[in-house]
Amino acid sequence: GPALNYWKIWIVRALVRRIMIPGRVILLQKLYKGESMEKKVRFMQYEDDFYEAVNATACKRILYGMGEMAERMYPYLGDIDYVCDKKAEPGSKFYGIPVIRPEDLGHLQGALVILICVKKEKFREEIKELLGRMPIDAEVFDFYNSVSFPVFREEKRELKRNALKRVRLVCAAQGWIFLKFAEKMQTELVKMGIQADIGRSVDTTADINHYIAYHLYEPIQAYQDTLMITHVDTASKINLLKHQLQTAKMGICMSRETMNQLTMVGIPREKLCYINPAQDGVIKPKKYILGITHRVHEDDRKREAALLDICDGISPDYFEYKIMGDGWDEIVKEVRRKGFTVTYYPEFDYDTYVSLIPSLDYYLFWGFDEGSMGYLDALAAGVKTIVTPQGYHLDTRDGLTYPCRTIPDFIRVLSELEQEKRRIREAVSDWTWENYTKKHVEVWNYILGDDNVYQNKHRYEDGIFSVMGVDA
Repeated sequence: GPALNYWKIWIVRALVRRIMIPGRVILLQKLYKGESMEKKVRFMQYEDDFYEAVNATACKRILYGMGEMAERMYPYLGDIDYVCDKKAEPGSKFYGIPVIRPEDLGHLQGALVILICVKKEKFREEIKELLGRMPIDAEVFDFYNSVSFPVFREEKRELKRNALKRVRLVCAAQGWIFLKFAEKMQTELVKMGIQADIGRSVDTTADINHYIAYHLYEPIQAYQDTLMITHVDTASKINLLKHQLQTAKMGICMSRETMNQLTMVGIPREKLCYINPAQDGVIKPKKYILGITHRVHEDDRKREAALLDICDGISPDYFEYKIMGDGWDEIVKEVRRKGFTVTYYPEFDYDTYVSLIPSLDYYLFWGFDEGSMGYLDALAAGVKTIVTPQGYHLDTRDGLTYPCRTIPDFIRVLSELEQEKRRIREAVSDWTWENYTKKHVEVWNYILGDDNVYQNKHRYEDGIFSVMGVDA
C-alpha cells in the first residue's frame, strides 16, 4: 500500500545519501522497482569502499587468495565467510576459515563480496577474468586498488624506448649570464650528438624543454619540462614554483641548500634536484711573486745558484720571480728555460726598488752572511718572508714568516704554498660545462624513463644522485 511504498522510498534515499556508490545506487533502484536481480559480477573501482559494501547489505565475504599477502591482511578484514583459492584442498581451513575452490563459488547462495588479495598483478588479472565468466552475483574488490586499503603504490614509469635526441633550451636572453648558460649547454649537447637549440618558447617536438630560468615557464600544457631554479628570494617566487612544479617534471636547483630550503617550504622532494653551476676553465691562478734583491758575488756568498735547485722542486704555474741586482743574467736565462716568468732588473734603481718591494708576495733570501737589507724593506712593506734564521733576521719580532736553513726547506715551504692554491683550484676543477651538461642529460634520461643512469655513482653527489636524495 502507500505506506509501504513510502518506506521503500525513504530507505532508498537514505542508503543513497550514505553510500553514494554508483553501482550500489542502481542495485537499490532495482530493488525498489521490484525488478529481478540477474547474477552478475561487478568489478569495483578504487573509490568504492570495501567496508561499506560488506556492511550495507547481507552478503557473504570471500577472501580470494591464501598466500603471503592474504595471510598478513586477513586479520584487518573482519568476519570472512570463506577463503577461495584454486589450490584449495577439500575440507581444509585457512586460520579457521573454510577454504573453497573457485568453482564452488557458484554453489553459494545470495550476494557475494569478494576481495582479491594476491600480490602479483598478472595473477589478479587472471582471477578477474575467471570471475567475470562465472554465474555469480558478486562485487569484486582488488586489495591493491581500493580506497579502503591505503597500501604504498609505486608510480609506474614507462620504459625508455628512445634515447634523448632533441632538447630545446628556452631562454629569453635576459642578461648575459642566462644566455651564457644556454649557449654553453647547447655547445656541449651538440658535442654529445644531441640536437639542441635555443628559443624563446616551447618546442612541442623536443624530448625535453629546459627553461633558463624558471620565471619563463607557463604551465599551460605539460610537456617534458625542466626548470633551472636560482634566486628564489621572495614568497611570491616560492608560490610561483609550487604552481609550476605541479606540471613541470623537475626543478633543477644550483645548490643543495636551495633544494633543501624549497623542500622545507612544501615543494615535493621528488620534483627537485640540484646541479652545481660551471666555470669556464679559462682563468688561471695568480702566481706567487717571489722577490730577490741582491747582486751576485764572485765568492758565491749568497749561494745564487741554489735558485735553480729550488725551481726544480716547484711549478712555474704557481710562481714567478722579480729580481733586482747585477750578475743574475745566466741564472735568469736558465730559470726562464724552466718555464718561469722572471722580471729582471740588472741595475739597481731606487724608485723602481721602492715600488717593487710592495708588489711581492714573498721575499726570498737563502744566504748566511748575517742578513739581507731587502729583508728589512720587505717587512716594512708588510711582505711575508722566506729567509734564513740568522743575523739580524733573528732580532725582528714576527719577521720570520718561514725560516729555512737548507734548500729542501725552501722547496718544502714553497711546495706547501703551491698545494694550498692547488686545493683551492681543485674545489671547482670538475665544475666544467661538459660535466654540468652531462648531469642534466642524466636527469633528462631519467625523466624519459631510463633507470640505468647511475653508472657515475661515487663520482659526485649532485645531478641524478640528488633526484631522490641518493648521495654518492
